[in-house]
Amino acid sequence: MPWNITKPEEMPLAKLLANACRLATWRVRVHIEKIGIHPSQGRVLVHLHEHDNVPQWRIAKEMHASPAAVTSILQRMERDGWITRARDPQDQRTVRISLSDRARALEEEMKCTFGQIEEEISSIYTKEERVELRRLLLKLNERFSKDDESPLGCAIDASNNS
Repeated sequence: MPWNITKPEEMPLAKLLANACRLATWRVRVHIEKIGIHPSQGRVLVHLHEHDNVPQWRIAKEMHASPAAVTSILQRMERDGWITRARDPQDQRTVRISLSDRARALEEEMKCTFGQIEEEISSIYTKEERVELRRLLLKLNERFSKDDESPLGCAIDASNNS
């Protein structure tokens, strides 16, 4: 099937989904950069606002990112005063990540920013369409997760709402 179709209703679903993801990612980037952080740093901060003082490996798992990539992000965040990193006194092999006072002060602004993003997306759809979109995206995620052979995986853990 050709990918250069000009009519959106004839565009392959994979291309539509990829384009929607790209556009949504861009919108998130615009919002999050307004408060002075990079989107990947925003993901770390959101996780830490919900689960502070966690092992570094847990952040990598949550972000579906390699430990090396997360180490790089966390080093920049520590340098910029967003987090603190410390060895776990019970297990010196483990590095625990905590929010700094600077990041804690940003919590309400981040919640507001992510709320705006959610509202922007939600405003496109009726309540019924949002329910259906969620159902369809979860179904797609579930199906693709069964075949996910990547070392990081991207399955949504239904038992974990973080």
